[in-house]
Amino acid sequence: MSETMTQDRVSLPLGFDIPEGWVPVEPASVGAEGAVFVAVHSGTYAEFTPNIALSIGQRPDPAEITGIADEAVERLGRTTAALEVVRRKVIGTGIAPGVTQVLRVRTGEGQDLVQTQVLLTVPGATPAERLILEIACTATPEAARGLGDDFRRFVGSVHVRRDFTADEGEDS
Repeated sequence: MSETMTQDRVSLPLGFDIPEGWVPVEPASVGAEGAVFVAVHSGTYAEFTPNIALSIGQRPDPAEITGIADEAVERLGRTTAALEVVRRKVIGTGIAPGVTQVLRVRTGEGQDLVQTQVLLTVPGATPAERLILEIACTATPEAARGLGDDFRRFVGSVHVRRDFTADEGEDS
């Protein structure tokens, strides 16, 4: 997720509900190699296929969640022609803070997109074991207005599963 997060893929037994109309795809097939889950919307969109991506990274440093959100903006800004933070809100509690932010993006090809990001803290047994979930929905501005409820339902359904044994797979 950032230069200060470990680059190894982090394993966490997550569960979530995929909203109707969204289809899971292999992250690498859509250029999202760092994500652990990606779904694309099955509707017909001429300009851009809306997607939801979920990434997990270990964050052993003491960075605050707003600083981590700033890093997410900076990282996305490196791959776009223009980026603006439209709205940001701190959520959660002191032990498990989070941030929601809405970004207006212009691609190098001149396409306008909206990315809604939710960054959530998963506390570890020690501060060095803290994980950050980064969940993002990217769509054209028109599609984003119609898909916001789907994204909120997806984010609201994400949870750490407790129903597995050590030898089970950890896919949702």
